[in-house]
Amino acid sequence: MNKSFYSSFCALCSLLILSFATGCGETAKKDNFAELITDGATARSAGHEDRAANSLKEAFELLPPQSDPKRVACVNKLYPETLALASALRQSGRFSLSKTMLDKAIEIESECTLPAKKSATELRAETEKVGEMELSILKRADKAKELRHELKQLKLTTRDLVKQFDSGDFEQVARDGRAHLEVLRKTRGAASNAYCDARRLVIDSLLHQGNTEAALKLLEDDVPELNKFNDKDLANADEEAVESALFLSPLLAQIADLQLSLGRNAEAEKSAARSLQIAQVLGGKANPDAASSKLVLATILKEKGRDKEALELARDALPLLSKSKRQQANRVRCLYTVAQLEDSLGQKREAKRDFDKLIAEAESHEQRGTSGISLAIGAAFYRTLGDQQKYANLKDKAIKIAQRKSESPNSVRVIYETLGDSSVRFSKFSEALPYYEIALKNADRLQKERLEKKIAACKKNKSVAS
Repeated sequence: MNKSFYSSFCALCSLLILSFATGCGETAKKDNFAELITDGATARSAGHEDRAANSLKEAFELLPPQSDPKRVACVNKLYPETLALASALRQSGRFSLSKTMLDKAIEIESECTLPAKKSATELRAETEKVGEMELSILKRADKAKELRHELKQLKLTTRDLVKQFDSGDFEQVARDGRAHLEVLRKTRGAASNAYCDARRLVIDSLLHQGNTEAALKLLEDDVPELNKFNDKDLANADEEAVESALFLSPLLAQIADLQLSLGRNAEAEKSAARSLQIAQVLGGKANPDAASSKLVLATILKEKGRDKEALELARDALPLLSKSKRQQANRVRCLYTVAQLEDSLGQKREAKRDFDKLIAEAESHEQRGTSGISLAIGAAFYRTLGDQQKYANLKDKAIKIAQRKSESPNSVRVIYETLGDSSVRFSKFSEALPYYEIALKNADRLQKERLEKKIAACKKNKSVAS
């Protein structure tokens, strides 16, 4: 009895296991074409792209033979769903599987009779292009990473040069900086902030050594690379023209400033006018680069004796220069130009206000290259007002700054020449003589000619003008 029951139980279990295995096989692999299409669409909508692809591949295997009338209806269901999956795969960046599904669709493309159907062949060609584009983007991204690393290293080199500059090693900065500039020029070009920052450092180093002509030559060498656009393209906001112009305008303003300091006024006027023209196209009257160009033009007009026009230009430039951090040195120069012109035109109240502002800034926020000059000019002004105590106080402060190693030869020359001119104005020729002699030691070739004439006149107890 027990053996009979046991045998019956085993037979029943075997039957159940066989039935279960058969059922699992049917679940694992559907043999219903319509169910496979539905499963593929559902899986695609849920983001299960691999499952969708497997279902559609199985559906392809279950397509009726070409002789079967039902085949066309099946193709019309399978073809659009295969294209939809291929499109979803492409959007998610799975180009290889997308192309596989498109290849399957191409097999039945000619049999599909749906109106306005999409071409699997054309879609595959587009996918090839997109894939190539994506690959190109990835390569460029890798290159961009390399460039970012390279730029970081170049910036570190620039920072090291800044430290050398701050320590007063101007000769070393000028020498190493030139080599650094060549690397930046080849990798970044003249139309880049990294290059301009490093170039400014080299220019300042050359000026601190009194080598104005070398500094000017360095700036002029960059003009051809940036001056390749025409004004019509710039007016039409051509991208390349605008990019070049953004760097050319301040470059020409710097060139004009150095040309002016070398006495090449005609060239300076031309460079400043061109810089101003470009700056106004780029940013109108509110462009700080336009302001620095106006300052150069105002200085030239002042030297020509056209004080009213010069004052108007300088006053226009001053508020714009005040808004730009990198134009602070020019802002100070502009302020004392305005004050001097106001004094020259008899606007004593305005002149005193601006001279006091200039002096207060120089005393509270000392700036290399401008503070000493501001104090010397302020001293000369208060001497004309008869305030000898304030004159002496400001003069001593200006001389103290001039005696520092950190001051450039040009700043030292301007400080002592200003004090000398002030002494000559009051016919104190013996007092002016040592000021002019110190200025002469810090002057370049053209400035020396002017100072030698002043020294010769002082020895005869008269001014150059007389």
